[in-house]
Amino acid sequence: MRLIAAAALALATTGAPATGAPVSTARVDRVAAALRQSPVFVDPDVSSLLNARDRTALGRQIAGAGVPIYLAVVPLDSDDESAGDADYFTYLLHRRLGRNGVYVVSDQRGSLDWTSYRVPRDDTLEFSQVTNGKPLPQRLHDVIDAFAHAPAAKPSDPPVPDAPDADSSGKKPTKVGLAGQFVKTFFAALAVSGVLLALLWWIVAVVLAAVRGARGTATRLRPRRLRRMAWAELVRLARAIGAAGEDDPGYPRAMADYDAAKLLWDEKQDPGSRFAVVVLALDGQDALRGGTADPEPRCVVNPLHGTAARRVRTALGGLSRRRQPMCEDCAKASRHRPLALVVDGRERPYYEAPGVWEKIRGTDENLPEHVLEYLGVE
Repeated sequence: MRLIAAAALALATTGAPATGAPVSTARVDRVAAALRQSPVFVDPDVSSLLNARDRTALGRQIAGAGVPIYLAVVPLDSDDESAGDADYFTYLLHRRLGRNGVYVVSDQRGSLDWTSYRVPRDDTLEFSQVTNGKPLPQRLHDVIDAFAHAPAAKPSDPPVPDAPDADSSGKKPTKVGLAGQFVKTFFAALAVSGVLLALLWWIVAVVLAAVRGARGTATRLRPRRLRRMAWAELVRLARAIGAAGEDDPGYPRAMADYDAAKLLWDEKQDPGSRFAVVVLALDGQDALRGGTADPEPRCVVNPLHGTAARRVRTALGGLSRRRQPMCEDCAKASRHRPLALVVDGRERPYYEAPGVWEKIRGTDENLPEHVLEYLGVE
């Protein structure tokens, strides 16, 4: 019945002005109040992610970090106050708590995000150690440790994130009309068929959670997270090259990927270029991991899914209809949702991002050569 109540509350607020952010911030208030008492908060709904011993250890580590750190482990869903966006939840939490510090947020799948508010530490850290398959407590330990030992830097504020699902029309819905009629109809139907509605709502929630949580992979990348990911993968590739040695069959391809990625990192800062750095770095790691100068292309739907299992003829929006490399899950799916980059405040499929992707869109061969050509390097 809690799901039914949540649905009713969401519909009941449709007559309120559309400001781009959900109306209720009760949960943010609750989390902020808890963080005033302890730097670690774990929502009861996801309490299995961190046991009592983990919370105590992380609290002690934060106390000795030398910088204020606030950790919140909470479920993030499309129907909450942040619309499932960790950046926006962190922004709301910082605004409510009113304290400067590093805000670390983990969702129900163990995905991490963090934002530094006026902390005299360099936040362009080597985050590669927290993007692997370690258990959540260890990854949180690594994040805290990274900030505790980060070099000093001038305190700064991050940009205010866009409110999720903002109403682009700027119009306020009226109190009567279709929305009001729907609310009345909903409550009338609820009295008669609450059980069926509860079952339907549960099925929809499970399906959406499965789609968002498939492989724990992002389906949308904002510039700040993208910058971190690009640097982390570039560092990981550099370390892999150093560990492999020149005799490794994948070494030439990995070096070509690294050269192209490093030049792109140094010369371009747009979202498309940052993601190209990610893809190049992953390609180089694939070459070393597979011991080959010709690694398998990555999934065209979302390169973060991994290397392709097979090719499927499909008409992916924005790309010509041909056999595209896809991971096993995408190859079996009837519909595809390409990874989106936030470019100038708008979401675009990664392969339609301006710049380098206009040169290599839909291409899965000779990736470093195409990037060097784009940069004018011979």
